[in-house]
Amino acid sequence: MKRMITLELKRVAKTRSTWILAAGALLLSIIMALLVISFARHWNLDENGTEIRFTGRDAIQANQEMLKPIEGELTTEKIRTVFETYHEVYETYGAKIEDIPKDIYYQKIAPINAILNSVREVYVDNSTGIPVPLYEISPEEATNFYEQRTERLAGYLSQEYKDFPNAVEQALTMNEKVKAPFYYVYGVGDSDTSEYLTMCIFLLVMLCTVIVAPIFSADYQSGADDILRCTKHGRRRLAVVKLLSAILLTTVIFAVCVSAFILISYTAFGWDSLKATLQIAFSAISFVPLTIGEANTLVVFSGLLTFLATVCFTLFLSTKFKNPITVLGLALGSCLLPTILSFAGSGANIENWIRLCLPSGGVGLRNSFFFELTEFHFLPLGSISIWTPYIILVAAGIEIVLFFILAVRSYTQHEAA
Repeated sequence: MKRMITLELKRVAKTRSTWILAAGALLLSIIMALLVISFARHWNLDENGTEIRFTGRDAIQANQEMLKPIEGELTTEKIRTVFETYHEVYETYGAKIEDIPKDIYYQKIAPINAILNSVREVYVDNSTGIPVPLYEISPEEATNFYEQRTERLAGYLSQEYKDFPNAVEQALTMNEKVKAPFYYVYGVGDSDTSEYLTMCIFLLVMLCTVIVAPIFSADYQSGADDILRCTKHGRRRLAVVKLLSAILLTTVIFAVCVSAFILISYTAFGWDSLKATLQIAFSAISFVPLTIGEANTLVVFSGLLTFLATVCFTLFLSTKFKNPITVLGLALGSCLLPTILSFAGSGANIENWIRLCLPSGGVGLRNSFFFELTEFHFLPLGSISIWTPYIILVAAGIEIVLFFILAVRSYTQHEAA
């Protein structure tokens, strides 16, 4: 079988369309990583007091230098010092940014903005649920950040899932594993790296769907299948070989492209920044006990499962239809359906279950695993509630096996017909 897989790999890989699509996938991955770097911004004053803007690598380096003093553990003492600095500026110039001299702003406020925003998120007006102004949070109150954060999370969950206590219990149990004090390093978490990594995976799913769509259907259409079925190898064995070859080829493309994206973006923003706590980068009350690096690793793992589920589903369609265009249309439609449902759907539970359980449910513009990981979504199933990232992972794992088996069976029955 090893020799058959090698021959099938050579047959598929040597086609012009495969080379073009694979090269396009790699090029897109590199471009998207460079785009993330180009979006970095830093403002400051030059020696003449004129405001200047840095972009790209220059901005990243300037931000790293500016934020170096606040890197490390976000202890209560560090929070107190940050708010003492803020109140010194507030008492002199007021709360409006435009009233603060630019040199004072860039020297004292800009370096501590990340901490100010994280702390402010957990201090809310009980009547409106809106975060209070920074000047209403004293340095002493700010030192209660971690206790206040837990109370804020519990209050939010009790309001959002008041009819689903199981969801509240699960979230608070996960939250107990969130390490305090938080850890901050400027870098990947301050950029759009995670969002563009998700988009990169989504494009890889689409491109590799195009590669595998004709694997079986093109043979049906050309008549090559009539010759292949006459070989000494069994129909079932031939089906397994073609499936494994397609999966292996597309997985290599996925690995190369994602690795290129990660190497470029992580190197630019700094590998040390992967140790930063997820809560500082996204939401202070997030209950997910992960660092930026761990979260992105999960995004890649989930992306691979979703990728393989979509590839297996497309291969199954390819065994059912003789026209590759029909297969491609159905496969690409299934890739886009979760995104369409996330934008145009009513948000009903049944829609969310369908959206997350589709083969491509883990990638998209708003329906991605990353989006679910950083939000607070649970779906009810009888008397229990299930965290949506779990649904994506389990559904994709089942679909890889299911559509592989169905594809083998469908191809075997087609030959026998």
